[in-house]
Amino acid sequence: MDNLVLNFQFLGDSHHTIAFSFRVGRTTVSAIVKEVCIELWNVLQPLYLPTPTEEVWKKSEIGFRELWNFPNCVGSIDGKHVRIKCPPKTGSSFFCYKNFFSLVLLGMIDGMMVDPEYKFLIVDIGSYGRHSDSSIFENSSFYREFLQGTTILPPKPLPGTTTPIPHVFVGDEGFKLETFLMRPFPRAVVAQNEEKKVFNKRLSRARRVVENAFGILAQKWRVFLRPIEVEVDTAEHIVKATCCLHNYLRSTSTIEDELEEDSIPPTSALSNTQRLKERSSIAATSVRENFVNYFNNLRDQ
Repeated sequence: MDNLVLNFQFLGDSHHTIAFSFRVGRTTVSAIVKEVCIELWNVLQPLYLPTPTEEVWKKSEIGFRELWNFPNCVGSIDGKHVRIKCPPKTGSSFFCYKNFFSLVLLGMIDGMMVDPEYKFLIVDIGSYGRHSDSSIFENSSFYREFLQGTTILPPKPLPGTTTPIPHVFVGDEGFKLETFLMRPFPRAVVAQNEEKKVFNKRLSRARRVVENAFGILAQKWRVFLRPIEVEVDTAEHIVKATCCLHNYLRSTSTIEDELEEDSIPPTSALSNTQRLKERSSIAATSVRENFVNYFNNLRDQ
C-alpha cells in the first residue's frame, strides 16, 4: 500500500498506471490513496505542522531579522494554484485566471534560524481557483483565530528606533496591504522612487523563502507536475499529506538538500495567484512607510 501511494505522490504516476503496475482496480487505487493521505495528515500534522505558538512566532521574527534583514516580520505567505481535473457540476468555481482548473494552496513559511528550513508554518488548502489570495486569506481559519480583532505579537520598535511598529507578514501583489501584511509597491511607482525600490528589494528577499518552499515541494512530489485527476476532496487530502511529508523530510533529513537557496528552480507546477488591485487603508500605508524609512536610513548609514 505504501509503495502504491508513493508511486502516485513521489513519481506522479496516474491511477491508471498504478492500477496496471500493482494489478488492482483503479477504484481500489483511488480509495487507497485517499485513505493513506488522510492517515498521513492525522499522524504527521500534530508533529510537523502544529498550530503555531507565541514562542514559534518569536523565533520566526528573530529568523527574519537576522537571516533576511526584515525585522518585525513573522512569516512569508503566498498562494499557489494546484492543477486539478475539471470537477463535475462546479461551473467556473475552480477555473482560475490562468485558464485551467485549480484549487489553491495558501502556505506560510517561518524564518527560523536554521539555515533556512523552508518548512510550512501554516497551510490552507481547497479554496476555489477563481478566488484571490487576499479573499482566501481573510476567510481562512488562521485569519479568524490569529488576526481578526487581535495581534500575533505586540507591536515593538524597529532596531534603533523608538516608535512601536506592528509585527507583519510579507506577501506579493496578490494580497491586500494591511497593518499586519506588507506587499510590494507597484512597478510603476518603484520606477520613479528609489526609496520604495529599496523596500521592494528587502521585501522580495524575505518573501523568497515561501517561493523556494513551493519549488522544493513541487520538485520532490511529482504529482504536482500534472493535473491531479481525482475528486476535489481527494486532491485536498493529497496536498495536505504532501505538505506534512515536506515538513517531515525537512525536519528529519540528515543529508543537506541538493538545491542551494539561490539555485532552487522556478516551477510551473504550482502557478502564482492573480495580482490584487485594491485601495489600502491609511493605517496600513503608514506602517509600510515606517519600513520604507527604516530600510533607507540603514542604507544611508
